[in-house]
Amino acid sequence: MTFHDKVGQAPKDPGVYMLKDGKGRIVYVGKARNLHERLKSYTQPKSDPRLLALVKRAKDLETIVTRSEVEALVLEENLIKIKKPRYNVRLRDDKKFPYLKVTVQELFPRIYPTRNIKPDGSLLFGPYTSAKELRRALKGVKRIFRIRTCRYKLPEEKPKRPCLSYYLKRCSAPCAGKISRRNYRQQVQDVIAFLSGRKDLLTKEIEKRMWQEAKNQEFERAAILRDQLLALREIRKKQQAVSPDKTSRDIIGLARGEMVTVAVMFRIREGKIVAREEYPLTAEKSVPDSEVLASVLRTVHTHIHDIPDEIVVPAPVEDAETFEHWFRAKQGRKVSIMKPERGERVKLLDLARRNAEKALVELSPEERIPKANQELAAILGLVVPPKVIEGVDISNTQGRQPVGSIVVFHNDRPAKKEYRLFKVRTVKGPNDFAMMEEVLARRVRGLLERNQPLPELVLVDGGKGQLSSAIRAYHQFDAEIPIMGLAKRTDTLYYIDGREISIPVTSPAMKLLKRIRDESHRFAITFHRKLRGKNQVESELDAINGLGPVRKQALIRYFGSLEKLKQATPDEIAQVKGFGPALTEKLHEQLHR
Repeated sequence: MTFHDKVGQAPKDPGVYMLKDGKGRIVYVGKARNLHERLKSYTQPKSDPRLLALVKRAKDLETIVTRSEVEALVLEENLIKIKKPRYNVRLRDDKKFPYLKVTVQELFPRIYPTRNIKPDGSLLFGPYTSAKELRRALKGVKRIFRIRTCRYKLPEEKPKRPCLSYYLKRCSAPCAGKISRRNYRQQVQDVIAFLSGRKDLLTKEIEKRMWQEAKNQEFERAAILRDQLLALREIRKKQQAVSPDKTSRDIIGLARGEMVTVAVMFRIREGKIVAREEYPLTAEKSVPDSEVLASVLRTVHTHIHDIPDEIVVPAPVEDAETFEHWFRAKQGRKVSIMKPERGERVKLLDLARRNAEKALVELSPEERIPKANQELAAILGLVVPPKVIEGVDISNTQGRQPVGSIVVFHNDRPAKKEYRLFKVRTVKGPNDFAMMEEVLARRVRGLLERNQPLPELVLVDGGKGQLSSAIRAYHQFDAEIPIMGLAKRTDTLYYIDGREISIPVTSPAMKLLKRIRDESHRFAITFHRKLRGKNQVESELDAINGLGPVRKQALIRYFGSLEKLKQATPDEIAQVKGFGPALTEKLHEQLHR
């Protein structure tokens, strides 16, 4: 049955559909209120290049019928997380973002970080795109509220004595009966209010309980509540007030790059920004904003406990009604998804957008110019900062097994797929300068033959001699490329025009150049050692009678080094193809003679 035939037979029920390529791999997962109508649009694609590419790859189809579109939404999110389809908008990092989990279903709940978001009755707060922010939030909860983080299943499992956290005043030790169940549950409710951003109401409630405990002459309990109250007031001072009303809101701003999109979300609770999260997404510029925003809501808001009253977005959201129905079913109240036209919300959206644009520049190598590259341009007098930098090094032992390495950095990040290794062919004896010239000439010739761009800066591991060899190699092809040498002992830079340049060791530019030099050295010497070890094995085996080139290669491939071959027993040598009992015994005897 063809793809078009399956589309024609698709049910008219709500559900999820999966488009597959010719190899059966899922390339797109989507949901629909009416599967038949949605899938019919794929047989008549518009001029959208992304949709055309998707339709071209789609060779098969699978559908799953659900009872409602809300169920389809949840199933779609789970399938996208598991299958990671090529054409879906999803978080750029494949790893799951961490959450703070409060196990309210337990008798004595605990709080801890997790990446597992299975529905077990716990409350999730997050996701935290910064591990630093997660640790800060957890540290604040432990310091203020003293909630346990251990793995004990209370009251069945109990330690012999309270742990160190109790004595550091980071846990109230329900395991040792140091706090009543009622008071502990109250602390858990305070934690939930704290993580939900309801700090004003929480502060008033704690102050009220503090005076009540003092009136009842429970002075130890009142002192704990006093410390919580002071800590909460200190946190509130540091939070920026942005809205006069107390409506809880999430403000989502977008910045679009050619291949990457960044969403920044401000969580506003009680008129103040309590959190700022940024989410890099695999969404090309051709993907509409409505689909990107739907992906953010699906990825973030379908898992967490703290859903606001309003979600403010810069563009209409695809299937916004489905999300609102899902939020109502989960929260038991209305949650509005709105695109404002004027007023305070528009200003907050603009603030979120500007933060997203800044994050896009920092996260996307295609969009950003690192400080180190800017410094290099200023030091060398280049018109624009170099984006593609190559590092070159030679490695040999007194002229034997000479090899050259080319490492490539895009801005300040290594592009390991573009690294190249060269065996020196024409130079005999220890002549590093001639080896450098040969390797660079072969590198430039290969790039030109493949019509690939030349690097914007070349760093040679060495001083004036190596630099002169590099210049001669490039002059063979009339290639105008900035070249510089970096000597190991003095960290002095030698530039193509004869200048000697000293850069402070703390400079980002110098740190980048050292990284490139050390990486090229590591890459070259690793390859050289491999060749040297292989040659050593071959030389030793040449002295053994009865071994031809085929059997020698079989031994080298099987054991990898001479040391491992010498440590092998006759039974292990007999596992190698072509070695019978007689030859195995002879080889083992000669190796240990």
